[in-house]
Amino acid sequence: MATEARETGVLSGIRKEVERNAVRARNGIKWVGGSEWAPLHPTPSDVVWRDGKAELRHYRSDTPARLTPPVIVLVGLVGRAFVFDLYKGGSIVEMLMNRGFDAYVMDWGVADELDAGNTLETYMGHYLPRAIEVARDISGSEDVNVFAYCMGGLMMVQGLAAEQPLTVRGLVTLASPFDWRHLGSTMDAIREGKIKPEDMLDHTGNVPGEVLVQAFKRLKPTSTLVNYANLWQNLWNDRYVEGYQAIGRYLSAHGPMAGAAMRQVVDQWMVENAFMTDRLRFNGRPAKLANVRVPVIGVVAERDDIAPLESTLPIVEMLPNADVDLLRVDAGHVSLFAGRQAVKVVMPRIFDWIEAHSEEIG
Repeated sequence: MATEARETGVLSGIRKEVERNAVRARNGIKWVGGSEWAPLHPTPSDVVWRDGKAELRHYRSDTPARLTPPVIVLVGLVGRAFVFDLYKGGSIVEMLMNRGFDAYVMDWGVADELDAGNTLETYMGHYLPRAIEVARDISGSEDVNVFAYCMGGLMMVQGLAAEQPLTVRGLVTLASPFDWRHLGSTMDAIREGKIKPEDMLDHTGNVPGEVLVQAFKRLKPTSTLVNYANLWQNLWNDRYVEGYQAIGRYLSAHGPMAGAAMRQVVDQWMVENAFMTDRLRFNGRPAKLANVRVPVIGVVAERDDIAPLESTLPIVEMLPNADVDLLRVDAGHVSLFAGRQAVKVVMPRIFDWIEAHSEEIG
């Protein structure tokens, strides 16, 4: 009987693998043919404000928000805002609304020659304050909570340090690298003047997205091969392929960065390491980190190869007048916001913190 059961189990395993290989072949043909598993913006939303390329997107829910203030999520000038709404079941805005928050996404847009002169002041002193005002008007709230990913966290801290009219109750920084001494050889070369900002600009006066993608790939050159191996192993699973396609689209779709803002990032963040030396400037004046007084939680990843732990941990010590919490997660730069661990572990813990800095509506 035991032998017969083992043989049955082996046959069942073989049958399952044959079936999976058939689905792999089918999905492989569809993949090569450009089939769409993960459409853009799967969660219903409305653009409620636009100025130049920047826009604010408000997400719709069948259930009224339970908590206030609203939450605005944003990424930096390099990433694309659709990272917060990747695919059904793996969408941060969807998870926010399921938790009871009113969710908005700030999108800086795709820079062209008209935006080459945009500075950090353009984004943090002009666009973001106006977008926050729109979210406040729609929600009837006096302020907002902000959830900022990667470079977005640095921009938020600099804007608050510059005492811009950002009516923020609490700030989440997710994988935000404040100490630029730990960001790899390409950033070292820029900081040391071996690569100059002008060398990276194209005819529009901006840094092309392709240049930025290649710089990040150099931090982990084997990642593409590993990812394709993982895709083949899971090509039978439509849900996995959906997530893979959505995440891959984000990782390869970095937009251009405004040339003027890039020069500021090089001068202040890279060369002066200004978050560590407290030498940030805004509109030509010092922007002191002591001016940041809102509660902050820094979410850092133990296995982050884009924003290494050494670069993100300083958030705890560098804001002397802010109540700063730290959430340290065994994850990588991407798995912080995408995948099973993000859905089951990381985001719920972040939402717990935001809820602690919110209140029930009515």
